[in-house]
Amino acid sequence: MATATGINSRINDYSDLDLKFRLNPNTKDFVLKKDVEAVKQSVINILLTQRGERPFNPELGGNLYAYLFENFDDITKAAVETTIVNTLRNYEPRVRVLSVDVVDLDYRNALRITLEIQIISPEVSTTSVEFVVERLR
Repeated sequence: MATATGINSRINDYSDLDLKFRLNPNTKDFVLKKDVEAVKQSVINILLTQRGERPFNPELGGNLYAYLFENFDDITKAAVETTIVNTLRNYEPRVRVLSVDVVDLDYRNALRITLEIQIISPEVSTTSVEFVVERLR
């Protein structure tokens, strides 16, 4: 961003560690996720976090695992969608949820969630996030 003095300011980029903990082959350091990928990873992490899982922030999380063994009908689907929108509104200020699609994968006791989100930054961008919520054995 140019100013009257000709000095350019740097726009803050989003970055985060890749949670697969892959190493960069050149530097032998952990790989970073940048910009859109960092925000998408954050969205998934927040939604897959169970409430009470974070010691000093017990309200953080989407608590989506609680819906896995519910009878999946329109009411449950609406509850999941509302939970997702409210959780991201409260805990991820970098995104605005445009749409939520929840599909019951009853043969797996899982939910496939697809989000269309708008990343709020100096350059507004729209992207989709898709993930599956299922019990780990």
